[in-house]
Amino acid sequence: MKIVEVSIPEYTIESQPDYVAVGTKIDKIVAENFEGRLLARELSIADHPQYTLDELVDIIARTGTDKYDPDRKMVAHETFEAYNLDLQAGEVTIEKGKILSESFSEDIRRFYENTMLDRGYRLRIDLIVLYDPNQLIRAEKIDVNHPGTDPHLEEYLWRFKDPDNRPEAVVGMIKILR
Repeated sequence: MKIVEVSIPEYTIESQPDYVAVGTKIDKIVAENFEGRLLARELSIADHPQYTLDELVDIIARTGTDKYDPDRKMVAHETFEAYNLDLQAGEVTIEKGKILSESFSEDIRRFYENTMLDRGYRLRIDLIVLYDPNQLIRAEKIDVNHPGTDPHLEEYLWRFKDPDNRPEAVVGMIKILR
């Protein structure tokens, strides 16, 4: 498991960040350190206020996930409770030092703009966890009577193939320092 740090002190949420500039820096560090098709899960330390960034990294390295509290409900729990998911993550493809999929700029924008809708406050991405997609499978809708989520969002829902070996699925993490 590779852990990489990148310092982006200009990336704050006190005002709208420059999505492209910040995303480009993240794209560069990802492309320089990883290769192939991966799943990326972005996290904000604000969602884990009892831990420092280093402590959260240690938890994920040890357990394979940021789901350290079985009683803690995820954001939009009602929307996703119909699925047997372990995590939400988007696909990223890196080839020959270049990101071929969507830039992380879009994720910077989503965390700044969209979290106002589901949380009521903005978030900064502090950690990106990269998973081996061969170690995960798509989550299935287990409650067919539940409305669930938009079909296009189902592509972000995953579960571990081998729940007893979750840490094996983690390829690396990128700590985005302030």
